[in-house]
Amino acid sequence: MGEPQRILIVGGGQGIGWEVTKAILRLSPQARIAVFGIHLEEEVQNLPTTANGRVPVVSEGDVTSDNDRQLVVKECLEEMGGIDTLVFTAGVITPIERIEKVNMEDVKRSFDVNVFGCMAMCQLCLPYLRHSRTTNLTNAAYGKAIILSSGCDKEISYHGWMPYCTTKAALTRFIEMLAHEEPLLTVQGVYPKLTRTKMPEDVIAGKYKGIMADHEIEKFRVWNEIGVEMVEPPEWCGEAVGKLALGLYPGGRSGESLDYNVHVPVGLQRR
Repeated sequence: MGEPQRILIVGGGQGIGWEVTKAILRLSPQARIAVFGIHLEEEVQNLPTTANGRVPVVSEGDVTSDNDRQLVVKECLEEMGGIDTLVFTAGVITPIERIEKVNMEDVKRSFDVNVFGCMAMCQLCLPYLRHSRTTNLTNAAYGKAIILSSGCDKEISYHGWMPYCTTKAALTRFIEMLAHEEPLLTVQGVYPKLTRTKMPEDVIAGKYKGIMADHEIEKFRVWNEIGVEMVEPPEWCGEAVGKLALGLYPGGRSGESLDYNVHVPVGLQRR
């Protein structure tokens, strides 16, 4: 058996990203993980000592910081010897505000996290992903970038969501362009469903009255009352992305962005 797979998870300490981290640790006896993110909980920070050497890198930093991005890649090379797979789960939903009132600096911050942070991480990891692919041609997990986008990129629109929707539209197009320019790699976009994480909690709680339309707020209220049929636990998407990252499922073609349960159609049909 070859060397353990080396996976860098950006945003791997919160929300869906944290569930991806836990899923990989549960599903693979060997894969090694580097977690990079902001506001890491104590449980995440303790992984280097609690995960039996499986998580040698836990780097608390900001994906919008060039220094922080370079530092985590440097730590991956020093502690794991390379990067085989990149998983990007970082993202923000705010600001939620009408176009006539939104602060453009806040919009720029949203693009910095959701789009430019992802672009920059992919750019930094490209040499290592290419090398991984050329040395593991028969394993679908190696030389792969998995990027969480959103169905709000094209088809779904809510009042006040211009920053989020436009960043995700740009991100989905970036996934297509990265796959086009890097045919050796596999680049897969993943759409979570509406998920019960910290990111959309204020939306689900109806805190944007006067910004979102009344019928939109009511829709989220009803979905919240329905429960997991409409607002999913993060474990569902997290487990699917973990399986995709480990190559347990090939997923869609490179450059495609698909619902997580289209990429991984078996094993998570719990509804």
